[in-house]
Amino acid sequence: MLLNHGFAQTLRQPLYALLLTTLIGALPLAASANPPMVPQRDAQTAFGGALPARDAALLDASLASHIERQQLLNSQHLVGSQLRTLDFFHKTFTVLRGGKRTVFDAELLGTWWPESRRWAWEAVERVPDLKDPKRQSFATGSALTRLYGREHGIDILQTDTAQLASEEAAWYLCAFAAQLNQATGVLVSIGSELVAGGQEGQKAVVKRYYLLSHPKVAEATPSGNGKAKAPAR
Repeated sequence: MLLNHGFAQTLRQPLYALLLTTLIGALPLAASANPPMVPQRDAQTAFGGALPARDAALLDASLASHIERQQLLNSQHLVGSQLRTLDFFHKTFTVLRGGKRTVFDAELLGTWWPESRRWAWEAVERVPDLKDPKRQSFATGSALTRLYGREHGIDILQTDTAQLASEEAAWYLCAFAAQLNQATGVLVSIGSELVAGGQEGQKAVVKRYYLLSHPKVAEATPSGNGKAKAPAR
């Protein structure tokens, strides 16, 4: 029996919405497989000529060690992995690969919105009553980077949000943060969020950058091969 066209149209829309939601929900886990990009140009070019020469040189100097970190992260833990789980609330990233289970500390460093080209450092929680700022208690992966920016007068590291000329500029900030924090590497999670002030249901792509550190490797147990938790973001 043929479906009434109007009814079929009504049914088709929620099915499309469900399919789209399913695909979007899978994006963060899929994107975690391999950080997709490191800068291909010098820092000054990536930032559109907006950096002081001293700051550009500092960011360029951090890139080589960052690329090495990313290559080791990919080759030792991510390439060929069977399961990857990003747990935002517990600040962990778990990888199952070759019978091994590796759990990283995963600190959210910052967020990049490609459409608006906006970068935002993750909020930093500080204990305000300590006299020595180096002894303050920080809660996020961006803390040491922001503190370094304040102590050395580097504006791009101090500002909460910034308009960047390209995503490569965001990677330069992550490269410097990874070096400063002696992190294992950077993980990118790709998702979507509703556009403020946009049309109803309108969404935009959002990328979140995490610092991975302190990998703990163990034999994978049968329970460790169960269903993956849904990525928190």
